[in-house]
Amino acid sequence: MKRLLPLFFLGSTFSGQAHESEVPYGIEIVTGYRSDYVYRGFSLADDLIEIQIGAELALSNEWLLDFGGWYGSGSRNFEEISAAFGIRYEKDDWDAGFNASWHGFENSLFQDGIDFGPSINWRPNADWRIGSAIRYDTGPDGWYGDLEAEWSKPVGGSSFVSILGGASATSDYYGRSGFNDFYTRIGWTYGVNDSVAFTPFVGSSVPLYSGGSTRLYAGIWFAVNF
Repeated sequence: MKRLLPLFFLGSTFSGQAHESEVPYGIEIVTGYRSDYVYRGFSLADDLIEIQIGAELALSNEWLLDFGGWYGSGSRNFEEISAAFGIRYEKDDWDAGFNASWHGFENSLFQDGIDFGPSINWRPNADWRIGSAIRYDTGPDGWYGDLEAEWSKPVGGSSFVSILGGASATSDYYGRSGFNDFYTRIGWTYGVNDSVAFTPFVGSSVPLYSGGSTRLYAGIWFAVNF
């Protein structure tokens, strides 16, 4: 599943009620468009239309389960469908988890496979998140890892800006080994109400290996959570 917007982002940003509902679960549906689908430093399609559904279930104050599915369709008859499951432990200003997902591709250089591995995030304050993840992908029988930082800040009472930057590395991942790319994304999220929001964004992927080319893209996401 593609990480788009965090579950409960509307409640946690605009009403301060994340994980405090009497019902210990949440569901989020996201649809959107991207001018260039750049995934792990690879440009897989142009003019991508996507839809994601994600659900989060709180087992306790610290343990949570994540479920989700994603579908995308773009240029050159590209299609991808994926399903994901994860478990996460949250404590104070950090969290750690393990995720597994299945990906199926049509008309793509990527191959069907299962992708799994651990991740960790640290939040030194309310504005910053620093995280890292490692994944093994059975499609190419290779590894992918990243280290990233994200800053976000409310703008008024109904919106916030976010800036994400990170670097990735690979090992035997579709012909790449070593440093892979430096990626960025800047977005502005406006909450229509506590359950509906939209996010226009721009992003880039700058290769850290020889022979690659910089990719720039823009898009918009529409999100509804329950």
